Amino acid sequence: MSRENVGRYLMAFLCCAAGMSAMMVRPLARAVPATSPQDSVNATYAALGGDKLKTISLKARWEQFDPGESYSVSDPAKPDTGVSDLVQSRDLQRGFARNEWIRPKADDGAKRTYTEIVTPTAGYVIGNDATNGRLPKRTVNGAQPEHTMSGRRLTATLRELERPFIVMGMKRHPDRVAAIGDQTIAGKAYPAVQYRDDYGAYIVMFDPATNLPARVRTLDWDALEGDSSFDAEYSDWRDVSGAKIAFHTLYTLNGMRVADLKLSSVMVNPALPPKTFDIPQAMLTAAAKSAPANATPYQWIIRRQFTGFYYDSDAKYTDDLDALKLVDVARNVSQTQGGTHNTLFIATNSYLIAVEAPNDDGQAIQSMDMAKKKYPGKSIRYLILTHHHVDHVGGMRTYAAEGATVVVGKGDGDYFRRVLARPETLNPDAPKKAFTPKVAEVDGKWSVNDGGREVNAYLVENPHAADMMIVYVPDAKLGIVTDLYVPGAPVPPTAMVAALVKGVDKWGIKPERFAGGHGSVGPYADVAKAAQNAPAGN
Repeated sequence: MSRENVGRYLMAFLCCAAGMSAMMVRPLARAVPATSPQDSVNATYAALGGDKLKTISLKARWEQFDPGESYSVSDPAKPDTGVSDLVQSRDLQRGFARNEWIRPKADDGAKRTYTEIVTPTAGYVIGNDATNGRLPKRTVNGAQPEHTMSGRRLTATLRELERPFIVMGMKRHPDRVAAIGDQTIAGKAYPAVQYRDDYGAYIVMFDPATNLPARVRTLDWDALEGDSSFDAEYSDWRDVSGAKIAFHTLYTLNGMRVADLKLSSVMVNPALPPKTFDIPQAMLTAAAKSAPANATPYQWIIRRQFTGFYYDSDAKYTDDLDALKLVDVARNVSQTQGGTHNTLFIATNSYLIAVEAPNDDGQAIQSMDMAKKKYPGKSIRYLILTHHHVDHVGGMRTYAAEGATVVVGKGDGDYFRRVLARPETLNPDAPKKAFTPKVAEVDGKWSVNDGGREVNAYLVENPHAADMMIVYVPDAKLGIVTDLYVPGAPVPPTAMVAALVKGVDKWGIKPERFAGGHGSVGPYADVAKAAQNAPAGN
């Protein structure tokens, strides 16, 4: 990351943080203290016993949450995204790490067992780190799958490895430390400094009673929340061989839980086997270098890895060797394909209706450009979001900035008005023009008809999201569904499939096919048949 880009990032970091709520940083709220930043770093380094920390090994358990994947917008912590177990070995002087993971595999309830080896110049994964269909094409399949990390994943991983031992970096690089005023959180003032490295910018807050790090904050862009405060809060400090280690770390996004990390054992300065951090030469040669911090969607990468729904690609929306394309699925209905998440475009006589705005504004820009070429002269008047999950709504600002009314399920109106109004200065693909959000909330059924084509959206009860809707285009006998099943793939006999059929029956619609926010297009008869075999409570 160039010094110019670092400077821009820091400026955005400070400007955005200054406008956040009481839960967040107010960087210039108090005068810069007389103590120099390096004096603060030196005091904390001494309190940690930094000279004693050369290598470390630990065992930990992560309780995981994704505020963007909750059942309801009213409770971002439910459901959680499971528990991960971690065995970690680190060479703190060389910046090397080995992470041995056992993590949930959300698509089938199994476990993912894999190892990451991370150095400042390369990332390598051996084992199955993704749900079905998410392993990149560069994966080499032998006894176990193995692949290099994308540059974006490497940057995000290196930043999060830096966070718990950030004082070590500040001690080595005093030129990257700058003064900042005390930070006030929940009425308590914390002495603090700014720090920057190749992976981003941080505000590091110290416990005034112990000099130990209390909280390390980055300002991250989140596709739902916009510019956001991402914190690691440290507690349960224990002495291990003369060094202080935090045995509990709580990670939050704008005060919402993201991860709760508890260490079960720690060894300071263990003798690590010589091959602990070895990366095969062929993989090392092919490995991507770390991506610029301002091009890295940290929250997406961190949280999608909790469940395995992460596509480790620098193309972001597709595999590195693929591209998005627009495919006709009915008369004047088109679907983006080629990635993991789709948008549907429905052309009426007068305008376009988009269904879903997946991933982020970068994909929205690509999808909208294709739709405008396909349907010249038609503006996008409505964006229907079938439910609030971040992977299907992250590009909504691009459509809102074009003047589209955002159509959401019952109970979501105020939430979407709030997040659409939040600043989004850290997203390089954010809309450049200001807009006033227009949000329509659906209670039961929503319908439009321009005299040439009718389009309807219906709320359906289901176990996936409280606000879930399906869309129906009567003249095409085409339904549109997201997450309840994946059209084009075999239809499993699940509770979500049964919920879809129940919703179709409730509203009296007659789809012959469904197109998906995932997948492609499939016959409804297969869905109805699978629902008959869905066990009660499945």
